[in-house]
Amino acid sequence: MAAFENKPDEWQRLDWQILQNGWISLYYQTSVLDNDLNWFKTENYKIADFDCTKWTDENILHIDIKKKLGFPDYYGENFNALNDCLSGLEVKEPGLVIVFRNFQNLDIGIAHDLLDIFALNSRQHMLFGEKLLTLVQVDNPNYQIDPVASSPVLWNGAEWLDSKRGL
Repeated sequence: MAAFENKPDEWQRLDWQILQNGWISLYYQTSVLDNDLNWFKTENYKIADFDCTKWTDENILHIDIKKKLGFPDYYGENFNALNDCLSGLEVKEPGLVIVFRNFQNLDIGIAHDLLDIFALNSRQHMLFGEKLLTLVQVDNPNYQIDPVASSPVLWNGAEWLDSKRGL
């Protein structure tokens, strides 16, 4: 089953607008993120919201992800295990939104690896008509990260222009 129908009404949906450009969307203003999260809630998406300020080391990151995503006890708490568990994650209709707040606190290498794994798994889930999106909030309007899953990480539609992020 396709995740979307090829109809103009579908193209106006927030999930379609994000997924047309990749699987991850950057946010600067929390008000913009919260507005989009309200849309996802209205559409009955499941939302897993993470505060990255608590992730002072990689172990805490994995413990938090394991708990909130309901990974099994045998989860190895490393990026290979994360990839394995995400690939088998059940994504129920209409979809799952992963939110990373204060993402700029992470080491850029860890941040890239994490987003790369989520993007690759989002693409895999789309093959089965399942919507897995990742929304990343940062406190830096100039934040940039290298492409993940061979796709750039772009700003959300409301903050696409630099001027909308106060630049």
